Amino acid sequence: MSPKPVLHYFDINGRGELSKLIAAVGGLELECVEYPFSANGASAADKLKAGPVQSEHTKAATAMGMDGCGLPILVHGDLKIYQSFACQNYLASTGPKYPKVTAQQQAVDDMFQGALEDCMGLGAGVILSGGDPALVPKVMEKVLAHLSKYIPDKGFVHGKDAPTTADLAVLVLTQALIPFGATLGEGAAECYGKFPKAVALGERAAAFPAIATWLTNEHCNLKKPPKAARK
Repeated sequence: MSPKPVLHYFDINGRGELSKLIAAVGGLELECVEYPFSANGASAADKLKAGPVQSEHTKAATAMGMDGCGLPILVHGDLKIYQSFACQNYLASTGPKYPKVTAQQQAVDDMFQGALEDCMGLGAGVILSGGDPALVPKVMEKVLAHLSKYIPDKGFVHGKDAPTTADLAVLVLTQALIPFGATLGEGAAECYGKFPKAVALGERAAAFPAIATWLTNEHCNLKKPPKAARK
């Protein structure tokens, strides 16, 4: 198996950034291959209705033997997988410095992952499929209200010396431009202001040395628009 896993994703935060953050905590050197952001809808139904799209990322997926698979795609030696959960969990399980978690702690991490995906799907629907942006703060508030029950006043969710997926998911939920900052717009401060514990956890995760270093990496897209929109 090659020593360096390769993550294929768009040039935005989206569903790819959490994998990168997990790799950073785990001390994994991750190669990132980026593609211009291009999509024909947010949901499977939207994409089927719109019809096939030919773009750099679909051509690359076909060349990898992953025809019809959306991004992210992770390649590590002979292993080729897609789906964000699969990529995230693989990187967490193989990172030598990633905190060891119990089955119960893993279940909590999985819950935070799922909550992030729910919000991500809603935000993507607004950006890509003309969804109602008024729904975003409502869902974000519902999700953050529940997740805040698991967030301590100090430290990380599982009391580890390093953040796990739960903490990193909150970092994405509270600091990512796409889709959250972009869809919340001027209402972002009001929404996040209701959840100081979540915001503080995101800040603690961002300050963790490996994450702080990653946030300066050219392939970190947490707070960036697509490359085509950057000045």
